[in-house]
Amino acid sequence: MDNHKERAFYAVVGALVGDAASMGLHWLYDQERILHVAGFEPEFRSPNQSDYQDKGYFAHQGKTAGEQSQYGAQLLAMVDSLVDNQKYDEASYIKHFRFWFDFGGSWKGYIDKATRMSLLNIHQLELANAPITACGADDTQLPAVSKIIPLVACTYTSHTLPAMVESAVRVTNNNDKAVEWAQAITLLIQAAIQGNSPLQSVEMVRQTCSKFIHDQIDEALADPELSITDAAKKFGLHCELSAAFPLLIRIIAGAQSYQQGIRDNILCGGDSCGRAIVIGAVLAACFYEEGGEIPTEWLKQVELNSGVLSLPIE
Repeated sequence: MDNHKERAFYAVVGALVGDAASMGLHWLYDQERILHVAGFEPEFRSPNQSDYQDKGYFAHQGKTAGEQSQYGAQLLAMVDSLVDNQKYDEASYIKHFRFWFDFGGSWKGYIDKATRMSLLNIHQLELANAPITACGADDTQLPAVSKIIPLVACTYTSHTLPAMVESAVRVTNNNDKAVEWAQAITLLIQAAIQGNSPLQSVEMVRQTCSKFIHDQIDEALADPELSITDAAKKFGLHCELSAAFPLLIRIIAGAQSYQQGIRDNILCGGDSCGRAIVIGAVLAACFYEEGGEIPTEWLKQVELNSGVLSLPIE
């Protein structure tokens, strides 16, 4: 693989490692509590309900350090579709999405609202003998973008990538704003794969996206004296992309390594796994062979789905 292809591959790996590293403290909304139980190296903690003390939502009972959250599972559904079909196809993606999350599916764990609503919509369309397309919930939360990482990695040079991204997003999140955020994140990952630094990647998106995205990036980078955790409190820690997008932009723009970016994200609290998918993808691509890459000891803690190693990266 040439360097761009290797960066693309590690974008997928970085997303999965970031998700797994964050899962143990996912949806804990108290930054002081996170520091108390995990310190400044909070990654790869096994989920423990006693850590939460009613400070968040404990979603990952029974999982252990190194496993994926439902965000990682969303990404892997796309991986399986791309490997099975050797290119993006909406029907194939919907089929594999159902293999993972529908009745009798392979996923054992928390299922978010957008996923539940999408499955209900699919069943209703089937009962009506209607085409199954754009079947997602009217929702702008982070599940909208978790599946696009392998899609971008495999087709980052394709002029049809924006249409493919929109199709994939609307399978689970049939909402125009969700698509707009996903297109911005697509450009961010493409810039990282091309070898730009984290800040350069953010600037490239700011220069090419809509005024809405431009203004959100301006907001993300304002008040440079604010710490990452204080910026997180300002933007919000919840699952909506309106809060998560400026926060993940802020974390990416200031990251000096993959490890630092993922740790900063966990210490912010809230929907750390949802943000980690994007942060991990961008930083793994940016820092590949640049120093600051994914730590080897982190890679050893995550068992990669066999399909990841077979992705049809162009």
